Amino acid sequence: MDEALAPEHLRDRLRKIRILAVVNDADLDVLAQTLTWRRVKAEDEVVSHLDRGTQVFFAVEGSFNAKLQTAFGRQVAIRQLLAGSHFGEIAALTDTPRSLGIVAETDGLLAECPAEAFLALMARDGAFATAVAAHLARNVVMLTDKVFELAALETRFRVYAELLRLAATGEQVEQGILIRDAPTHEAIAASIGAQREAVNRELRALATDGLIQQDRREMLILNVEALREALRRRAGTTTSDAVDWRL
Repeated sequence: MDEALAPEHLRDRLRKIRILAVVNDADLDVLAQTLTWRRVKAEDEVVSHLDRGTQVFFAVEGSFNAKLQTAFGRQVAIRQLLAGSHFGEIAALTDTPRSLGIVAETDGLLAECPAEAFLALMARDGAFATAVAAHLARNVVMLTDKVFELAALETRFRVYAELLRLAATGEQVEQGILIRDAPTHEAIAASIGAQREAVNRELRALATDGLIQQDRREMLILNVEALREALRRRAGTTTSDAVDWRL
């Protein structure tokens, strides 16, 4: 069982969560004692929109989608959360209903942290509190840029911007940047406020131009700089150019 791991192994596992990397061993051990470990399956709903829970979740394994849905069933993807991410801190900090629904994209492992333990750690560890604040600030930057893109850019350039965000979490290989478990075309469309058919068309054009290759859920971006330059020519320079998108 995950919760039966020796303290040093628990620390190693929890330090893979980016905001916990700054926490000292003693405080991390205290936090570990409050956690509930939870295995999830793909498509499991982890958090419901407007739920009153206040737990914070650390994504140790797997990937998750933060999304909203209209009354007519249209999905709007806000962001993808990979292993090393966390979510739920807004409800813990503000005691408000959940602002997003979170659904497991793959099988995964979560560490569920009570709000009281999360807030207590913030109160006694300034570096951890700063890490939480910095994460929230980067979220604001990302969402600001997405609003700008939606209002000002055609679908083609919104696709470029989303691919650049994905590239930041990708793996550098000889041919370019490899994105394993890339979002589906439908998920990309939901993330940028477009129709799937339009996304399909733009990705096919990029493949024809030799800028990307895609094999099912693996996408290889062959020329990141070409995408970045094309986006800059259309949108100008945005804060996104300077932000690590691994939230």
